[in-house]
Amino acid sequence: MTPICQTFIDHPAAWTARELGSRRALERPFSQAELDALSRLLDQTAGKAPQAVARDDVSQPALVALLGELRETIMRGRGAVLLTGLDPARHGPERLERIYWALGTHLGEAAVQSHAGDRLGRVERDDKDPVARGYRSAGELVMHTDSYEVVGLQCIRSAAHGGQSALVSSLAIHNALLREHPDLLPALYEGYYLAIPEARLGSKPVTDEKIPVFCCVDGQVSCMYAGSFMREAARQKGTPLPGRLAEALEAFSRTAEREDLALRFMLAPGEILLWHNFTNLHSRTEFEDDARHRRLLLRLWLTVPHGRPVAPEFGVRGAAYARVYRERLSSGAA
Repeated sequence: MTPICQTFIDHPAAWTARELGSRRALERPFSQAELDALSRLLDQTAGKAPQAVARDDVSQPALVALLGELRETIMRGRGAVLLTGLDPARHGPERLERIYWALGTHLGEAAVQSHAGDRLGRVERDDKDPVARGYRSAGELVMHTDSYEVVGLQCIRSAAHGGQSALVSSLAIHNALLREHPDLLPALYEGYYLAIPEARLGSKPVTDEKIPVFCCVDGQVSCMYAGSFMREAARQKGTPLPGRLAEALEAFSRTAEREDLALRFMLAPGEILLWHNFTNLHSRTEFEDDARHRRLLLRLWLTVPHGRPVAPEFGVRGAAYARVYRERLSSGAA
């Protein structure tokens, strides 16, 4: 357990919805020079599959400068950015995927997201998903973090109805809890075991380690939150959550959904949302598809060399997906 931060976090990543006002504060439109560079990239990599595009392929000066700006915003600034300006009428799904993957090669290394070994997740309804993962459903996903340091979502198609996205700063949540419920912070810093849905296909359905919700390393607060995974771990262990932790998780979730903190918006086809997973949580409302509108987003989980200093237990969650994939490969099940 790391030291508990007892001071108010004054940092661009501790933003609130009240301060930002609307999604426009997150928007970063592509310039014409950057769009021209993307067109050249598409031409130069046309012979490759989208996910075969490598970092060295993205050498156009306008794109290198853009990606440096994005890294600065994500890693040391506000922690979230919404790229706009890609025309889905001009760029079909394959070209959009190619652009998205290419940009990701400069922000980190794509990580395994499931037992199938995919490194570009398809966020869409799939009633045959053997694990019933939330991102493969049409149901509501409450505020949570994912498993790796940087996360991206690219909208390919919108739903017929619903599917609104939201972000909230975990640092702003920490500030609110420090003001209103400081007695609950120790339980969140101690954390609890996780029962990761995908892990039930492998050798460790519940983590051996407690995963903290908050940690403070080198003076920087970071967050990893999946309350439902903790509650499921307690169920599988046959023991109730520690009393203060149960109360703390409820307070955390209530705070994360507050209208003055959480920024809610729709993603349009072609738009790319990138954020630091250890300083932001995200959610999605329920959606409905129809024959002409089947919602599809593409997800990246990116590891970042020499990234934000965090408690080592944060790495356990992401490692579970890679372990399940390796075990299934070795067993011949994949």
